[in-house]
This record gives sequence, structure tokens and C-alpha cells, in this order.
Amino acid sequence: MTTEFGTTGFGPGEFGPGEFGPGAASVPAVALPTGPLLLASASMTRRRLLEQAGFEIAICAASVDEQAIRGSCAEEGIPPGEVAVILAEMKAQAALSRVPSHNPSQSRAGPGQLLLAADQILEIDGQMLGKPADHAAAAQQLMRMQGKTHHLHTAAVIMRDGMRIWHHLGVNEMSMRPLSAAEIEVYLARLGEAALWSPGSYQIESIGMHLFSRIGGCHYTILGLPLLEITAFLREHGLRLAPSDTASRDGA
Repeated sequence: MTTEFGTTGFGPGEFGPGEFGPGAASVPAVALPTGPLLLASASMTRRRLLEQAGFEIAICAASVDEQAIRGSCAEEGIPPGEVAVILAEMKAQAALSRVPSHNPSQSRAGPGQLLLAADQILEIDGQMLGKPADHAAAAQQLMRMQGKTHHLHTAAVIMRDGMRIWHHLGVNEMSMRPLSAAEIEVYLARLGEAALWSPGSYQIESIGMHLFSRIGGCHYTILGLPLLEITAFLREHGLRLAPSDTASRDGA
């Protein structure tokens, strides 16, 4: 089940600032004692990962200037993985401080309620890449990566009462096969707007898998969340499988 607090979406099926989307009809399969998990992300992929894992979530995304932050961190020589953690925490703090004018009482996290935020940075040849701004930038990123191995850094942080209580950094080693400029153009045309949703412009869960000769690391992490590590931490904080309606009736 999903509640929308008004998000900063960027893809089909996501919602812009102040808009509300339809909640999922399914009953959550897992539950936290502190209530729904707040998700500080407008990513439809992250939302679906959590919904498919049975979570009740509430979307409370807010934007930060990722390009400016990456640039500042690069000037200071901060490693890409640390930059991903910094960006994830800044997104979390921005989401916590965001109070929609149409419903201010609903936007604030309750006492002890947990908020999850994440970020991804692609590193190739010692440089960081973020989401491409347009089709041309996506083509440039893919041409730069074709025939090479790069690293995808995925950071996740969990906040409680305004404080970071956990973080994790996952790194995937990704080897892209050689691609011609024509192949890249055909791929981007088929992918459409989704090419702008993630660093490197690949949608590994769909036709993006055809770009690679080898993929290392956790599949969930490539999609945007280190889900196994997240759920392991949440189990330490009371995450449990919720009894189904059938089990409740059978036990009555």
C-alpha cells in the first residue's frame, strides 16, 4: 500500500509537487511498529521494489541540486561512494523539512517513524556521472561506457526523528559490451524518456540488459535499493511479516 504526500516525479506514473496518486490496493505483507516506511524518492522503480516486497510506504520526495553537490564534492576530492551517501542524506533531510501547504499535518514524520532515502552515482575512469539531462547527454554517456567496465555506487540511508541511524553503500561492477553509435541511437529511441531516469541511461530490468557482457553484485542494488541490507536492518527494528486475512480467519 502506498500513500502519496506529493512528490517530485520525473517519469510516467509519478506525480509532480502537490499531486496525489492512487494508493496500491493490496494489503501490506510486512509491517513496522512505527507505521508506514517513508520513502524520500520519486523513483517509480524504488517504489515498486518496496511494494513488491510487501511494504506499506508513504512517498515524501523532495529535490536537491544533485549536479551542484556532485561538482562541489568532486572539487574537494570526495570519493564517489561517499558522495552518494551525502546525496542520499540530503534528500532525506529535504523530504523531512518539506511541508505541503495543502495538507501540512500529514507530511510530518511521526515520532520514531523511519524514512528511507537513496542515491546512485556512476563512476567511470575516475569521474562521476549522474542522470543525463537530455537525449544527447544520454548518448554521450553510453558512448563513453561502451566496451568498458564501470562501477555503480548505490547508497541508502535511514533516518529517525531527524537523525541518520543507518546507511549502506553497495557497489556493482558493470561491464558494457562494445556498442556502435547506431546501436546506441536505436536503444535510446526504444527506451524513450526512461533513458533520463538513472545514471548511465540503462534500465537493467528491461532492454538495458542487452548492453552488458557482465554484471557483478546485487540486482536489487542496481535497480536503486540495497534491499537485502535494508530489510535486514529493519528486522532489527521490528519489521515482521503481517498475518494474512486467510490466516486470521483460519485461526478464529
